[in-house]
Amino acid sequence: MFKKIKQNRMYENIVNQVFEAIFRGDLKPNDKLPSEKELSEIFGVSRVTIREAIRSMEQFGIIVVRQGSRGGAYVRKMDLDAVVNQIGNALKMTNVTFPHLAKARASLEREILSELIPPKITEKDCEMLVRNIDMAEAQFSKNENSKRLRTNFGFHIMLAGITENPIVILMHKVIVDLSTEFFENVEASVPMVKKTLDQHRQIVDLLKQTNFEEAGKVCFQHIVDVSSTIIEKSKQQSLIISRRI
Repeated sequence: MFKKIKQNRMYENIVNQVFEAIFRGDLKPNDKLPSEKELSEIFGVSRVTIREAIRSMEQFGIIVVRQGSRGGAYVRKMDLDAVVNQIGNALKMTNVTFPHLAKARASLEREILSELIPPKITEKDCEMLVRNIDMAEAQFSKNENSKRLRTNFGFHIMLAGITENPIVILMHKVIVDLSTEFFENVEASVPMVKKTLDQHRQIVDLLKQTNFEEAGKVCFQHIVDVSSTIIEKSKQQSLIISRRI
C-alpha cells in the first residue's frame, strides 16, 4: 500500500501517500495506521519524520490520535455537517441562486433514483420512507409546519443516503441545507403540502414496483414544480411587505 520515499520534504510525501490510500479505499474510516515503528520501517524514515507526518495529518483532519491501551493513529470519519457548513458558507459568497439549487437537486435526485438506488434499496428502506411520510402528515395535521418541512426534506435526504455514496450524500446535503433556508421563509399553502405528500407516496410506490426510471422522473418534476411555486410565493410575500412599507 505504501512505498519508500525520497529525502526532500519527507513528511509531506507520507501525508500524500496516506491520503491516496484513503482515496483509493485501502484505508477506511476508523482503520488504525501501523505503529510509528512500523511506519518508520515501511517508509524508510526516522520516527521523528513519522511524528511530523502524523501531526500534519491530525491538523488536516485526516486522522485522529487516540490514547490508552487501544491508542494510535486512526483514520477519521468525515464530519459531514462540518464539511457541509464550510461548502455552504463558500457558496453563499458566490452568485448561486435558489433556482440553481433547485435544478441541481432535481437532476441529482433523478440520477439517485434511476441509477444509484436500484442496486441498494431494500424493503426496510421503503418502510423507512413510508414512516417519514406518515410523520410529515401527522405534523401537518397539528400545524407543526417547521417540523413538517424538515421531515419532508428528510425524505429526500433518506433517498440520497440509500446510495451509500459519500460524495453524492455530501453534494445533496449541501444543496438541501441551502434550499431549506429559502423554504423556511415562505409559507406553504395547504394544496402545496398535500401535493408534496402525495408525490412522496407516489415515489415510494414506484420504488416498490422497481420502476426506478419513472420514480426519478416523478421526483425531478416534483422538485421543479415545488421550487417554482415557492419562488412565486416568495415574490408575492415580498410585494406585500414592500406595499406595507
